[in-house]
Amino acid sequence: MSDSVTKQIEGVCEEISEKNGWTSFAINVGSNYPVRLSTKLPALIDKGRAVGQQNAVWTFKESQGGENPNKPGTFYTNRYFDDVEVGGMMTAEPGGTIPASRNAESSGRAPLASGDKDRAITRMAVLKAAAEVCASIEYAPGEDVALEVIAMADRFETWVMRDVDSIPFG
Repeated sequence: MSDSVTKQIEGVCEEISEKNGWTSFAINVGSNYPVRLSTKLPALIDKGRAVGQQNAVWTFKESQGGENPNKPGTFYTNRYFDDVEVGGMMTAEPGGTIPASRNAESSGRAPLASGDKDRAITRMAVLKAAAEVCASIEYAPGEDVALEVIAMADRFETWVMRDVDSIPFG
């Protein structure tokens, strides 16, 4: 077992489950799988339940657990629920949390709604496609390729997200 590290995530609780005296909160952070935070403390359980479906900042302690018998040489990751704050801002912690400057609210962009997974998947796909197209183009030294990728991905997303009756190419 390793020392615990305090971390934070921002997301919406999509499921609360109870097993063997533990209450687990499944937090949707926009990835394929939710992050599961567990506790036995009644005060924290009540606080987590009170959040409901609101977007919140969830604080937890992460440590290495026991060996995973299904994958020899790997270990489980324990995530113990420590606190939650609705409408809070993530803070920089030594344990690898995302700095507040990279938070969606501080960047001036609204975060995607928790149920908008299709749009998030579309954005990831068009960003990948734009990066692949831009990788085949020769750019002048000093030209910001990242801006070109983002501009192209924005155009691709516009094409995909509107109801196109006919494809304007091929």
